Parts: sequence; C-alpha cells; structure tokens
Amino acid sequence: MKMFLFYTGLFTLAISLTHGFFTELSVAHIVLFHPLVILFCFILIAYGSRKITPI
Repeated sequence: MKMFLFYTGLFTLAISLTHGFFTELSVAHIVLFHPLVILFCFILIAYGSRKITPI
C-alpha cells in the first residue's frame, strides 16, 4: 500500500508539473489548483516513503 501511495504521488506530481506545457491554462488554475495538488502529492510521497521504526 505504501508503494502504491508513493508512486501515485510521483505520477500525479509529474503530470501536475508538465501538463501546462501541452494545454492552455487559466491563471486561476495555475495559482489556486496547482499548489494544492502539489502539496497533496508531497504528502502522498512522504507517507509512502516513511519507514516504521520499532519501539
């Protein structure tokens, strides 16, 4: 499950950062939507890559 979250975060981050080169985006889309998606991607990557340490 952790690997799925990690790779989903990477895939979504890559699409979020590159799809602006291929499509025309509005300013509201760039300013409002992208920071939220990128933050969510970083959360998925961090959660998927964390190591559980024994107590």
